[in-house]
Amino acid sequence: MIEFKEISYEVVTVGEEFMSDDFLIKPEDVETFAFAVDDHDPWYFGDEPTPFGGKITHPVLLGNQALFMRHGKYIVPAGLHAKMQYEFIAPIRVGMRVRTRGKLIDKYEKRGRHYMVTEFATRDEETGKVLVRGQFTQMLFPKSGVHEDARKQ
Repeated sequence: MIEFKEISYEVVTVGEEFMSDDFLIKPEDVETFAFAVDDHDPWYFGDEPTPFGGKITHPVLLGNQALFMRHGKYIVPAGLHAKMQYEFIAPIRVGMRVRTRGKLIDKYEKRGRHYMVTEFATRDEETGKVLVRGQFTQMLFPKSGVHEDARKQ
């Protein structure tokens, strides 16, 4: 049985690698996302040609996929997304099976708060083609949930 540690500044190490579960993109995923963001562009649903040779999904559909990578190793209770960068390389389509892999490239302390920086790439599992890549910086909350300077107020 695998035991999961709670993610913390002390536990993670620079160079540590992460991998998400695979994810099959289904028509209902596109519909649910379109409803959530109120974006029903014909590129996602129409039969008209697109510059990409057919229907695509909203590029941000996989936005959280990179965040799920850490859940394969750690319990991730909460954090604050301090910075996120995405580069959308190729169109995402229904029927693709995708997976995100990444690496912790930095961790640092700033004003008494702990941060970790992870770079990632989401690929089509069949072809290996990169669809989305980027990096995100997350503030890791202390176990108490409250930073030292907040206790003094």
